[in-house]
Amino acid sequence: MSNFFSGGLRVSPEMARIVARPGFLSVKVADRGFEPCIPMAIESGTAPLLNGTETPFLDGYTTLVVLGSQRIEALEGQRLRHLECLRYLISKGAPVDSEDIVGHTALFHATAFRSPNVELARALIEAGANVNHRNRYGEISLLPACMGKNLDSIELLLEHGADLDIAEADGLTTRSFFVSCGPEVAEVVSKWIRKRAGETALMENKMCRVCGKQDKALNQCSRCKSVRYCSAPCQRQDWSTHKKDCVPFSNETTVTLKPFYLNNASTFPTATLLRNLSGIPAESPTNSAAAAVPKSVGQSSKDLIIKVQVPYNLAAMSAAASSQGDLMVYNKKRDFACSIRRVDAPDAYDRISQAVKTKGVGGAKGYFAAVLESKDKLVVKVSELLAPQPW
Repeated sequence: MSNFFSGGLRVSPEMARIVARPGFLSVKVADRGFEPCIPMAIESGTAPLLNGTETPFLDGYTTLVVLGSQRIEALEGQRLRHLECLRYLISKGAPVDSEDIVGHTALFHATAFRSPNVELARALIEAGANVNHRNRYGEISLLPACMGKNLDSIELLLEHGADLDIAEADGLTTRSFFVSCGPEVAEVVSKWIRKRAGETALMENKMCRVCGKQDKALNQCSRCKSVRYCSAPCQRQDWSTHKKDCVPFSNETTVTLKPFYLNNASTFPTATLLRNLSGIPAESPTNSAAAAVPKSVGQSSKDLIIKVQVPYNLAAMSAAASSQGDLMVYNKKRDFACSIRRVDAPDAYDRISQAVKTKGVGGAKGYFAAVLESKDKLVVKVSELLAPQPW
């Protein structure tokens, strides 16, 4: 039978002898054949050429290891050895960037599809895999990794130089697209954009500015509301440094907006919609930004970190530059969510929209420190944008 129909797959002589035995095979018996079969075949010269391919899809041997890791689960007491197998094959000359029938490499499969394996992806990169390899559609691995919300894959690829500006065949780049992949993706990609530019952002990490603690409730600086501390001693220790860039709320640094609460309003995340349309499994949103007013408002004001989204053109994958539609505003808990209408405060609407479009994530959304002074009065500090958050 030709390799096209058989897939060309072969087993070691020891495995062939085990399979030829009468009766059923236990996992323990079968493992004796599978564990040594690859090195035995290679060392004995009976293995196929490692720069060849298998199956009608033209999968290289490094790709087959990745695909196996995504489809096989270890039984109790069993240890799978895909990483060892991959490193062994590479050490014996298996190419890391072998292309399958549509130009996917092992790294593409390890990072971009439904069951990413970052451990294998890192081993491939360490062995010289090209993070900017383009498949037949012009895509590099980073683009589908963003679409699939594979955050560890995105981190790994950007850590090793994945290019945000390589366009696929239809002209789409990761830089122009990542904001549509959801806040978790936007937070990771934005962090790397800043890192490559040597920039930092306010509240980039949820930790104490002084000691780095993350395991307790953090308090904001009451003056600027843009840095966090775990305790009063840490805040006092940092004041001599922080006072130089502690920008308070003032008429010059803030805008005052009138929230509009639309009864029974809710939103559906753009990223979930895109994944559903693309046939990629997407979790149903557990928190939609419906109209809501914090219960405590009325007795006292409430400090907030808010997300402001300008009208977004889904077809063009960008913020609608000239649109004057409502702004969507909410906090992480969604116990505050509203719309902002231009008709209620044109100057304030224009100012915050401009801040989002010029400094926000993809020109579509921005995060701000704010104070909800009453149900109908939201004061937002527009002079400083905070680091993108994963919500």
